[in-house]
Amino acid sequence: MLNKISESTLELKKKTIMKLKNFSKEAKKLVSIARTADLKKTAIPFYDILPSWCFPERHLRFKAYCVGMGKTGTSSLHVTFSNQYRSAHYAEDRFVINRILAFSNGKINQTEFTRYVKHRDRRLGLEMDSSPLNYHLIDILVSEFSEAKFIFTLRDCYSWLDSFINHSLTYPQIYNTWFRHHNVKLEELHFRSNKFKHAKEEQVLADNGLYTLEGYFSYWKEHNSKVLATVPPERLLVVKTSQINQNINRIETFLGIMPGSLPTQVRVNVGKKKFNLLSKIDKRFLEEKAEAHCKELMDEYFSDVKGFNF
Repeated sequence: MLNKISESTLELKKKTIMKLKNFSKEAKKLVSIARTADLKKTAIPFYDILPSWCFPERHLRFKAYCVGMGKTGTSSLHVTFSNQYRSAHYAEDRFVINRILAFSNGKINQTEFTRYVKHRDRRLGLEMDSSPLNYHLIDILVSEFSEAKFIFTLRDCYSWLDSFINHSLTYPQIYNTWFRHHNVKLEELHFRSNKFKHAKEEQVLADNGLYTLEGYFSYWKEHNSKVLATVPPERLLVVKTSQINQNINRIETFLGIMPGSLPTQVRVNVGKKKFNLLSKIDKRFLEEKAEAHCKELMDEYFSDVKGFNF
């Protein structure tokens, strides 16, 4: 009996030592990543280096991600769920963006990126994770969480861009010293500032520190096409931005949650300032750029939208 207890104790010690060694390796890796960049811009929270077993698994009534673009209703969807369910919007965005940029720049590999996503997911234990950043995680989310479902908020390219520009000009504080590095680098990745340069017809965008029409519209296509191509149809619910409240019953049914548990009149983060910058661009030029990138999806989902009419 004593020998069995001794063997059991020894085995437990071995497992504990192995866990600590793995933890030490991961911590050293994260510190190494931080040292290759500006520490003020790439701060790593202490809980990020704790092993997953430090965080108990939560009982989730469902597991869902909103994977729409910014300014398509991701904030409204979060608020819709937040009173009854564990929900977050742009959860830990600065740290998520750090990992997205590290992966896109080759500083971490697919295995390390996947490990981070799974660790974060277990630690947060969300039922609704609503964030445009989920687009960058979508391959991992689909493959690693087979029980997860996805709500895709979709908006036509014209009203989306008008809203996005108004938001960018209304809230310049998102580009303060603390956040500037992360947001600008991610936007440069999205809108390909290294590839697309402003034409004379869109000088008004350049004058206001904005990106090109090609940059915006190409990302609209890229984001939306990737979501539709990656998520299996049976796990995806497409909801148009203008129809979120009208689709609450569909959302409840899709997720298998109690009917009537979600409010039906939620609308937040609505832009109040209108700068009308797009109306200062030649309409034909604007529509040509939109057609070049967005026509296929616009024809399928927004056939009633006939060009730019703001």
